[in-house]
Amino acid sequence: MARRERNVFKRKDGRYEARYIKYRDENGKAKYGSVYAPTYATVKLKLDKAKAEIRKNTDLLEPPKQTIVNAVETYLNNIKHQIKESTYGLYARYSENYISPHFKDTFVSRLTPEMAQGFVDGLLQSGLSVVTVQSVFTFLKNGVKTLLPKDALAISLPKKQPNKIEVLTNDEQRRLELTAKNSDDINRIGILICLYTGIRVGELSGLLWADIDFERRVLSVNRTVQRIRNTEGTGKTKIICLTPKSDTSRRDIPLPTFLVEMLGEHKKVSTASYIITFNGNPIEPRTIQRRFKKLLAIAKVRNVNFHILRHTFATRALETGFDIKTLSEILGHSSATITLTKYAHVLDEHKRRNMELLGKRYQ
Repeated sequence: MARRERNVFKRKDGRYEARYIKYRDENGKAKYGSVYAPTYATVKLKLDKAKAEIRKNTDLLEPPKQTIVNAVETYLNNIKHQIKESTYGLYARYSENYISPHFKDTFVSRLTPEMAQGFVDGLLQSGLSVVTVQSVFTFLKNGVKTLLPKDALAISLPKKQPNKIEVLTNDEQRRLELTAKNSDDINRIGILICLYTGIRVGELSGLLWADIDFERRVLSVNRTVQRIRNTEGTGKTKIICLTPKSDTSRRDIPLPTFLVEMLGEHKKVSTASYIITFNGNPIEPRTIQRRFKKLLAIAKVRNVNFHILRHTFATRALETGFDIKTLSEILGHSSATITLTKYAHVLDEHKRRNMELLGKRYQ
């Protein structure tokens, strides 16, 4: 018995229908057509005739010849006005530094899971962090996914290992605070603000006097300062002032009394709108980091990153007895789960101390 055509079937009304690919759209997706006849033999003849017509114009069946680099650049241009300028600059760097050198003139249609896996493995071997590799691959996948079959890039991505949180010891914190207090740098108060509010360095850079409510003793986080890639105009990078990275990052933080008083004294000698300033302009995070390193050396504290101030604040808060929900809101985390995961080691020590206190009740 002769083998029947795969895309020919008998309909409920008794007729035979044969489906075939009429053309492929701009994304390479197949568009189908159908022919009908009362018998299998007749519909097969119609099908062969329709296919012969299609073969006369083979371009209709060929997927578009688009390179991976072009597809990613097109995707980036399409989303440019839907994302923050800082995110656009980050994605442009991914394309230029990682995707373009690796794939060069490779067509999207030739991209296989094996090639994608090799790309990811190569990024990891080059020393990039797991988080960065995941971000680069996600950007690549979003750029080409409309041109590939579903799950065409189903690969094994590395899992992020929890980072070990570093904090200042109590002695290091005391020495740093004393050094900052005695420093002749008028911006020294930034160290104390971060140690007692947990705000990020970019948020500190963007802090205005208008963000301090002295009557309510509250600091409001409304913006962040970043140096980003300059995709337009002159210069490789530029400083921009952005809204916080998420809704929860825009927050109000109650201030301890000593910090309110210190800010009040600092305001008396300030002539700028920004709290941390140079010639009236905000000081960028990179400069704050450099000045922080100098203070560490004077205080004889080990060389650490500025972000340790945020971790130190969170740790001291938990040691003091802050509940997770309150701390999460002050830090601007999107959920208490993030705070729990990040500072689980501190909570374990805190729980043990509380259990020992409870155990002292035993006679």
